[in-house]
Amino acid sequence: MKILQLTPELLLKNKNNPELYLSNIIEATITPNSWMTEWKDIALRFQLFKFLDLSTEEILSYSWDKEKTQEVVRETVQIVKEYIELDEQLQISIVPALPFPWFKNLEQSVWINGFTNSKKSIWIAIPPNPDISFLRYLLAHELHHASPENPIYQLTVDHFPLKDWYKMEGTAEYFSLQLFEDKRWWKDSFTLEVEERYISEAKSLLHSTDDKVKGPLCFGDLKKHIPYLAGYSFAYNAVKDYLIRNPIEHLNQLFEIDAEELLLSYNLKPLQNRMS
Repeated sequence: MKILQLTPELLLKNKNNPELYLSNIIEATITPNSWMTEWKDIALRFQLFKFLDLSTEEILSYSWDKEKTQEVVRETVQIVKEYIELDEQLQISIVPALPFPWFKNLEQSVWINGFTNSKKSIWIAIPPNPDISFLRYLLAHELHHASPENPIYQLTVDHFPLKDWYKMEGTAEYFSLQLFEDKRWWKDSFTLEVEERYISEAKSLLHSTDDKVKGPLCFGDLKKHIPYLAGYSFAYNAVKDYLIRNPIEHLNQLFEIDAEELLLSYNLKPLQNRMS
């Protein structure tokens, strides 16, 4: 495993020719089987061009403790490897975390976000003083996505139904939260009342591969009264409910769950009766 820390200092050093620098760094992590195959898509996903528009002082204000970050990432990977397989050539790339609209009113320490582009590449954005518990949780979630055991690699970008997205995210959440503290800032907004409105639409669209349909259900749409990251909360609730009825002995058995059975068998229960 390799850890690349694309620090504010490095980005500042290469600010005069950012496209060449970023393209060389990012293209080296892309394979024919990556979800994003254009380097600029990853740069835009993590707002790296926007970051480079900041002043020198602002850029450096996003700096983090490299040694501590290296230690946390390596320790987290070692814990995860006790439960699931990881690719020996996996690279974890760390970049600065800039604010997204959904971070409004949140402490900067939990601006951490990530994206798994393949079995061999994970990208994590961190703030200057990341919440370590949240960082471990989120990294473990992404490592679950990256495992070669994960059946998502039998799918393609164009043929990735909503049901498989729910299974992917719900099992990654369950896996990570069995190992690390639950500090999900979005979970409280997905109330029972919200889920009662949400569940019928979600179940009716399980076979949709249309991103315009999937997007609001997965990531939220406040205009449609769907809170941020609602799909993650719903998927996690479904996995918890499924495993009460269908216990597993080992966490790698999460990969074996049938996506359609998982979701169609899920019925709402009072939140207080669910597993914590």
